[in-house]
Amino acid sequence: MNSEFLLIAFKLGNALILPLWALLFFAPRSKLADRIFKNRTVLLVLAALYSVVVVPVLYQSPSSLGALLSPTLPGVQLLLSSDGGAVAGWIHFLCFDLFVAAEIRERALQRGHSFSWVSPIFFAVLMLGPLGWLIFECLSFGMIRLKSCQPIKTDT
Repeated sequence: MNSEFLLIAFKLGNALILPLWALLFFAPRSKLADRIFKNRTVLLVLAALYSVVVVPVLYQSPSSLGALLSPTLPGVQLLLSSDGGAVAGWIHFLCFDLFVAAEIRERALQRGHSFSWVSPIFFAVLMLGPLGWLIFECLSFGMIRLKSCQPIKTDT
């Protein structure tokens, strides 16, 4: 696969994805965030970009498909050490982490959580993926439990 194409795909992936992360960090309740994350079209565009990179990688190196179907540590290391594998892996991480963050945003809105504590978790999702999601779910569960333990106010 052409290294110039891979560089363009890498830069395009970052250019498309990182502004969406900024939107989650700084304006998660905005109308723009609603339009983007409820529609999912942008996420589909990112999935298409990933496909444009990963399909040729798998086509040009049939052993790559074997490394995915029957993974071994050396096979995965070899796959990710190639230029195409590294770009595909990077876009894969960014896309799926963004998808998880979009789900967290939606759940936070549904549960009435304050983004003053949810927004920093987006950074954990961006950097650590599943660990960020686990942190959100644990804190969200704790917040829901705290709300349910509130004493009932009476008018007496």
